[in-house]
Amino acid sequence: MTLKIITMIGIFGMLQGASASIVDTLILGDPESEQAHELVAENSEIIEGAVGSPARRFTPRDDHRWRGGNAAFKMEVNPDQINYCTVKLWGSDVSEEEVRLMLFIDGKQVGQRHLGEKDQLDVAGPYPRYENRFYYHTFPLPLNETQGKEHVELAVELQGGIWAYGSTFDKFQKSLSEPSRGIYRMYTHTEPFFEPPSDEPQGEPLTPPLRPEDDDAAAVVEQVITRINETLAKLLDKKDDRFSNGELAFMARAYHEPWSDVYHSSALVDRIVGGLDYQYLHYLGEEGDFKWKRTWFGFGYSGDAVRYLENELKPYLNKPIAGKKVRRKKGWADMFAASRDGHVMQRRAYTNQSMIWDMYSIYFCNRALEVIDPDRAWPEKEALWFLYESMGLEPWSGSRTDPDGEPSWPMGKEFMQLTEAGLTKELGYVGSYGEVQELVGKLYDATRPAYREPGDERLRQQVIKITRARAAFRYPATDPDGYRAMRMEAVVGWRDFKFPGYVSYGQAVNRESLPCGVAAAVLDPVLIGYAQQVFEDHQFAALLKFVMKNKGFKTTLALMDVPYIYETIRGQYDQPNRLPMAAGQPDFVFADPEDGVVAIKNGDDILYASLYWRARYAVNNLAKVHFMTPLIERSATVRQQTEFNDSGRMHKMKDHVNGPFFSKFERDYKESGELGETLAEAGMEQPMAVVPDTYTDYKPGRENIYAGKGTFYRLEYGNYLIAMNCTKDERFELHIPEAFAGAKDLVSAAVVSGSAIMVKPRQTVVLFRAE
Repeated sequence: MTLKIITMIGIFGMLQGASASIVDTLILGDPESEQAHELVAENSEIIEGAVGSPARRFTPRDDHRWRGGNAAFKMEVNPDQINYCTVKLWGSDVSEEEVRLMLFIDGKQVGQRHLGEKDQLDVAGPYPRYENRFYYHTFPLPLNETQGKEHVELAVELQGGIWAYGSTFDKFQKSLSEPSRGIYRMYTHTEPFFEPPSDEPQGEPLTPPLRPEDDDAAAVVEQVITRINETLAKLLDKKDDRFSNGELAFMARAYHEPWSDVYHSSALVDRIVGGLDYQYLHYLGEEGDFKWKRTWFGFGYSGDAVRYLENELKPYLNKPIAGKKVRRKKGWADMFAASRDGHVMQRRAYTNQSMIWDMYSIYFCNRALEVIDPDRAWPEKEALWFLYESMGLEPWSGSRTDPDGEPSWPMGKEFMQLTEAGLTKELGYVGSYGEVQELVGKLYDATRPAYREPGDERLRQQVIKITRARAAFRYPATDPDGYRAMRMEAVVGWRDFKFPGYVSYGQAVNRESLPCGVAAAVLDPVLIGYAQQVFEDHQFAALLKFVMKNKGFKTTLALMDVPYIYETIRGQYDQPNRLPMAAGQPDFVFADPEDGVVAIKNGDDILYASLYWRARYAVNNLAKVHFMTPLIERSATVRQQTEFNDSGRMHKMKDHVNGPFFSKFERDYKESGELGETLAEAGMEQPMAVVPDTYTDYKPGRENIYAGKGTFYRLEYGNYLIAMNCTKDERFELHIPEAFAGAKDLVSAAVVSGSAIMVKPRQTVVLFRAE
């Protein structure tokens, strides 16, 4: 097996010779600077920006739905080095609707619009990026467009946001109705770490105020109870029993809650029985167009209702289904067995999808069979194994060719859905898409033998591990009202494009995920400490109100746990643990070599880096960095050194300006006849790493977790040198640059001596040189 250091036509050698100086600076809104750079703008205006500095922003056009104003200008570049472009923006600027800025070089688009290995120039949304301070966003200009040149023409254009799940172009590409953030400066430079000149105007370090006392938390809990009871009343006012699967689970859970208006109601059980009969008609195909065979959930929610009402439903099982001669025991069992058996033959590979699929369509349906007809149920140990696989406790075996057949093992017999450290694999670190704490809490709850009784202990421990791992990806910030809060790290996430991440503590909070829910479910002391931080920051009520803004039924179903969460967390003894990035917590490093991601707290510095960064098809030698200090924020896509197992194949980048998954809209973009009809990186070749033979359906050019994965990464960024060994059994030598002689390893606390150190399997080294 050959190890190769990526040179990417000499890139690493160029990096070593790079100068720290800025090549060129354009001050937007400054007439002299704009004239010197031959700036020409359309649908644009100069504004007086923050700290008395001028800025230029772009406005929507009357003659185009989603493309707005733009400006073209000339910038100096270094003809012999890699050139980076950095933009300076004000962190308090927001937009009600998502708006984007794209960068172009000599008329070609730099990076892709959505989830490409190089991001957009900027994505603005409704929340401040870094309140009262500037942030700088950096990424490399394509070498093929700068090599041998001393000047290039750059352009910036305002564009509307994107809805990634849009089935048509008009749905995918959102219209534009707001101006961009103001752009203050743009720079070209030759070193990945951008240090603004010391005389540049900056904001001030921020100490966010504490939200006013959370006295209304109890009142918000009462609002939740009222909403649930009102929803129950509407359901029970229906003249028939045509309840959805989710509604049946909702009513079954309410049966057990003393505060609900249907607590232990026999009339409610009658209605649920009628609803299960109605779902049987769906199974037969006689009612509606519910494609249960192809949904992620199958009849899982109905199965959940059955397990909640195990004893209450038994008197009904030997009676016929309404309007049918078949008895419920057989009819319902046929329905749940078909859902379980059909879905075990088409399991999903992505972690969160695997969890949803296995829990609802397989496990819940088997739990229902245990109640209805135990002879047709799989042994609990066998059904539970699917949850172990999707929770990363056992190797993921894939689909079965038939319900009783052998596993397909499409990713080999060693692939785990989660890393050893507790993160999901999709393919590397993901922010919001990797927030599975609410989901894994549900998987644990699914195994409870009765309502609120303890579930499977092995799953409980894994829930704790996952939640503690995600805790490293929370950093101090402000909430939408400007108060002290913690936010989820999204900048270095593979599937993230909205920044900053949501206000989050132990778990993300969204339409189906509640503050402190996992802590209340597993009662781990560390997680309880995270939950107590929510109350300490007076955020519990605010987060609940955020959830309740969604009026959908799934949100109402999720809210069923709120009274239990509130009373449970308030009843716990004080715990000392707080989220590790919170102010006042000790320095630490979290590293996950399987996902190629690192999180660092070093004094007032917070640094996140995805070393394995959106390398879906081949090794791209790029890392994504998010670096916060009290004064400024940086986000950057930068070059790094990578070693990898070379397959000998090369991947040629396609001319897809939109993104890696959305080629069907390429024509819509390219036929606009304006900037960006061609991707500047199109045609560039990247080396492909070895993909194990166990991936029997792999073809070069397809997304694969190994095709772009390095075995050893080396990233130098500012005062930090990060080295990560991603292998289980190899060692790599890290050569120490002179500038890092005597630096401290933040992981081991050892001071470096000598010119090189050996990095062991799965070891991460973070060297820091103090100025």
